[in-house]
Amino acid sequence: MNNDTFDALYEKYWLAIYASAYKRVFDPKKASEITHEAFFQLWLNKDHKTTEEVIVFLLKAVRNEILILMKRECINIANPPTRLFEPMQLPGAN
Repeated sequence: MNNDTFDALYEKYWLAIYASAYKRVFDPKKASEITHEAFFQLWLNKDHKTTEEVIVFLLKAVRNEILILMKRECINIANPPTRLFEPMQLPGAN
C-alpha cells in the first residue's frame, strides 16, 4: 500500500471508523483518539495489508483500543492515584 492509497482509505473510512468508536465510548475526544490510533496502526502495518483487509483491520484496531481504554479506566477506578488522598494544606491551618 502506497501513501496515496493510504490517504484515499483514510478519507473513505475515517467517518465510519469514528462512528464505530463513538457508539462504544460516547465521547467525541476519546472516539477521535481511538480512530487516529487505529489508522496509525494501519500505517505501521501498511505493507502487510491489502485494500480488502483494511476495514477488518481498522475495526479490530478500534476494538483493541477500546479494550485498552477500558482496562486503563478500570485500573484507575480500582487503584486511584495516591495524590488524590494526600492531605490538603489549607492556608492558615495548623
